[in-house]
Amino acid sequence: MKLDELYNQSLKEALEKMELVEMKVHTDDGGGIKAIELKYTCGNQKQEPEQKPKRALYPYF
Repeated sequence: MKLDELYNQSLKEALEKMELVEMKVHTDDGGGIKAIELKYTCGNQKQEPEQKPKRALYPYF
C-alpha cells in the first residue's frame, strides 16, 4: 500500500488490510493505562526473522 492510497481510505478500511504485529500497553505505577501502542504491517509483506547474534565456532576454555 502506498501513502496516497492510505490517505484515500478510512482508518477502518486500511486496518482491515493490515496485520497487527506488536502491541505495547504503558501503565503508571498504580496500574492505570497511560497509552497503548499498536504496530501494524501490510499483510502482503513478509516479516524477516530477527537475526540472532552469531556464536564463535570454537569452545571457550
